[in-house]
Amino acid sequence: MLNVCVERRVQREANSKRKSEGMVGKASSEEEEDEDDDEGEFFDCDDLTAGAGSPTKAVLSLKPEGRLRRLNNERLLDEPDEYLYIPDTQEPVPKTEDQLQDDAEVMLKLGPGSGLTTQMMCTSLLSDMEAFKAANPRGIMEDFIRWYSPKDWEEVTDELGQVKHQLSIRMTTEGNTWQKVWEQAQAVPVSRQKRLFDDTNEALKVLHYLETRKMHEIYNLTIIPLLHSAILKLADILSNAKLEDLFSPQIEKLLSDLCRLSRSQSDELPSVKPLLDDLAELERRFYQFKCFEQLSGYPKRSSLQQVKLQFEEILRNDNCCTIVNRRLTAAGDGTLYDILIPN
Repeated sequence: MLNVCVERRVQREANSKRKSEGMVGKASSEEEEDEDDDEGEFFDCDDLTAGAGSPTKAVLSLKPEGRLRRLNNERLLDEPDEYLYIPDTQEPVPKTEDQLQDDAEVMLKLGPGSGLTTQMMCTSLLSDMEAFKAANPRGIMEDFIRWYSPKDWEEVTDELGQVKHQLSIRMTTEGNTWQKVWEQAQAVPVSRQKRLFDDTNEALKVLHYLETRKMHEIYNLTIIPLLHSAILKLADILSNAKLEDLFSPQIEKLLSDLCRLSRSQSDELPSVKPLLDDLAELERRFYQFKCFEQLSGYPKRSSLQQVKLQFEEILRNDNCCTIVNRRLTAAGDGTLYDILIPN
C-alpha cells in the first residue's frame, strides 16, 4: 500500500506539473492562482450536493467537461445528434486484503439496509456518474448504463417483432441503488471531484501502523514485497542487458515461488531461504555471463546471440568450458568459437 501511495503521489504531481507547463504564456486571474494548491488537480468538497439547484450551476452543467473519447459511434438516446463520450474518471481505490476484510465485516454488521453500507459501496459509482454527467450534459441513465454496464442494456423483441433495447430488471427494480445514486449525482468533472483515494492520509496510516509493530511483525509484513521488488529489479537489469530471454524461466520461477509464499495459510511465514538462494544464484549467473561476454570478445569479435548460445551450452555442461587458445584470449583477437569449447 505504501508503494501505491508513493506512485499515486508521483503521478498526481507529474500531471499537475504538465498542466502548469501547458498554461505557461496564458493569462490567469489572481482568483485562479489562489484556488491552485499543492493537492494537485483534486480538491475536497464538503457536500456532494452543494450547489444543487443553483441557476449558475444549471447553466454551466450544459457545457461538457472531462471528455476522454467517444464511445465508438454511439449517440445519446434523447439527443441523436450528439455523440456519447466516455468521461475521464478516477482510478479505482486500491485496498489491501485486510482492508477488504474490514469493509466486509462492517457491511455485515450494518446490514444491507444501512445508509452507510450503501455509501461505502457507491462512492466510486457516484464519482463515475458525476464524471459522465459532466462529459454528457444531456445524457440519461440509460446512456450511462450503455457505457458502464453494457450487460444491463438488454436487447429485446416486442410483440411486433421489432428489436429494441431496455434496462435489465436489476436496473429497473423499485428502490434500485443505481437510480438513487444517479439522481444524487451532479455534473462534476474528475478535475473538480474529491479524491477517492487520499494517498497522503493512507501513507500516514501505514507508517503509523508500522510504528506500533514489533520487529518480527515488520519483517513478516515487509519481506514479501521487498523480495518482489528485488526480483523485479533484477528482471529490469536483465531486460536492459537484453538477456530476458536467457533468464526468463528463472525469473518466472522466482515470482511463482514468491506468490506461493505470500498465500501461505500458516500463522508463521515459511522460510524464505530457498528463494533467497535461488535469487542469489540467478544474480551469480548474470555476472558470470557478463564476465563470459568480455572473455568472448563481445562486441568486436562475437555477437550477443553467439555469446548467449555458447553460454547456454556451457550451462548444460555443468558450467564447464575449455580455453583452447590462451594467446588469442589474452590478446582479445579471437572469436568466441576460437577461444572456448564446452567440455
